[in-house]
Amino acid sequence: MIDIPDTIFSKNEKGECLCFKCRQPVDICVCPSFDPNKPKVDLYRPVLKVDKECRKGKVVVLIEGLPDDKVYLKELAKKLKIKTGSGGTYFIIDNQGVIEIQGEKKEIIKEVLRSEGLTIN
Repeated sequence: MIDIPDTIFSKNEKGECLCFKCRQPVDICVCPSFDPNKPKVDLYRPVLKVDKECRKGKVVVLIEGLPDDKVYLKELAKKLKIKTGSGGTYFIIDNQGVIEIQGEKKEIIKEVLRSEGLTIN
């Protein structure tokens, strides 16, 4: 019979789980996350753009430069739509996530993104 370990992480002297890449405790690991629900937000710098083209004069705010993780984008888009009180969507283009929020709500979006720990360019 094969003995399978309980975890895939090795442990240090204190019993803390270590990242297999950087060998640091998992709590302070600086490697990109393997958990799709929690990408390392400090690796991304979203850019906000106001767009009117091909929208019959209607204004939308595009948030580009986000992680290309559908679960994360869906949760963030939902939070932004609730806070702004407007509609929107999310999609992935060229390995980067994009969220589109209807209306000129740039200041509210900036506040929400900062509260999520993202630095805005």
